Amino acid sequence: MTLQRKLGLSAVLAVVMGDMIGSGIFFTPGELAAVATAPWQVYFFWSLCGLITLCGALTLAELATLLPKAGVSYHALTEAYGPFAGFMQAWMMVLVSGPGAIAGVAILFGELANQFFGSGSSGMQLVWAVFAIGVFALINLRGAEWGGRTQIFLTAVKIFGLIALVAGGLLIADPAAQTSVSATDQTQHGLLGFARFIGLGVAIVLFTYDGWIDASNIAGEVRNPDRNFPLALGIGVIAITLMYLVVNYAFLRVVPLESMRENPTLVAPMVAEAAFGRNGGIALSLLMWISIFGALGGLIMTLPRLFYAAASEYVDRAKGSFIAPAFLTIAHLSEKNSVPSGAILFAAGISIIALVFFGSFSRIVTFFVVPFQFMNILMVASIFRLRPRLATADTYKLPGYPIVPGIFIFVMSLFLIAALVYNPLDSMIGIALTLAGAPVYRILTRARPERS
Repeated sequence: MTLQRKLGLSAVLAVVMGDMIGSGIFFTPGELAAVATAPWQVYFFWSLCGLITLCGALTLAELATLLPKAGVSYHALTEAYGPFAGFMQAWMMVLVSGPGAIAGVAILFGELANQFFGSGSSGMQLVWAVFAIGVFALINLRGAEWGGRTQIFLTAVKIFGLIALVAGGLLIADPAAQTSVSATDQTQHGLLGFARFIGLGVAIVLFTYDGWIDASNIAGEVRNPDRNFPLALGIGVIAITLMYLVVNYAFLRVVPLESMRENPTLVAPMVAEAAFGRNGGIALSLLMWISIFGALGGLIMTLPRLFYAAASEYVDRAKGSFIAPAFLTIAHLSEKNSVPSGAILFAAGISIIALVFFGSFSRIVTFFVVPFQFMNILMVASIFRLRPRLATADTYKLPGYPIVPGIFIFVMSLFLIAALVYNPLDSMIGIALTLAGAPVYRILTRARPERS
């Protein structure tokens, strides 16, 4: 029994865009105002980060056509560098960054639910968060079609809400008087100052584009993956980039950079109120709530597919060891719906544990950013090994090869160096947590000989 290919282009596109549109677009413009000194710099950073993301996404699209299985990133690392690399990536996603990402988004959803319904209780925040995780777990247990249709609906609502906010900022709200920018122009301090300026801006904006990799986890359930997956990733990233540029234009029309810098967290509410009055703030809160709800649904739909792919590879080797029950659970596939029900329940359960234990995703996010992005760099670089071995005349070919993957690798390598320099302690803790998977891998490989 295997996963069934039931997801069409619209469902995959909804997953790509739904995972990428979270809460970042509502808060990042205000944070970027601390770096940018002119509107053109705002558009430059959003375009640059969109280009970097597109380079990674198009490379991932070819990898997904070469290895059209659940958990493409895991299979790409395994095929390119050996089973240890794939196992370590899966270990990190299963026990560190995957549950942390779900828990962090769920906590934010709970906080917004508290605000929307007028409850300030931290206990209710956790209740809402656990409720949201449970809802999406149940939806995805019904089948891939249910998860896909839910993402299509939520993504459509998010995009409609953003369009309404942008239209209000462009057509209804009065434009603000543009004031002179008093911040120091960091681009005028030589090459080092310019490099620092670029690094700061990219670090702020790039994570708002996160989510495109998660869509690769459903590659094993996509119909006609050679066509639909590249189209979904390419169209999705380009559409999100254009949407982000238009959103920033609407924001800057109503709230100039200097005002953004003074009130970085209130930019979106100020635009909503300027366009729609007091009710605009309520509508924006509802939009942000739905946006985060949709992002959470995308994570709970995609991450269990990666967990399932990794556990399936090692379930036979784990037999007879103390870790066998965990692998058997995660590798369980529902006979009724052909969904990785064990992995879905495991992801929901361990995310709820992380939710209750940590209380906030911010406590652990800096721990795994270096190993997480390092694995992404290795995944993109795997194209150089896998294309010569696996590509055929009929498979999708990455345009601009090898420059396109090279751009992603170069930029993200600089980003990792900066993280190690400016946050060495947290980075090393994240690396240590990831390397803790090495002894588990040794147990598995000793239990059974490697399969050729």
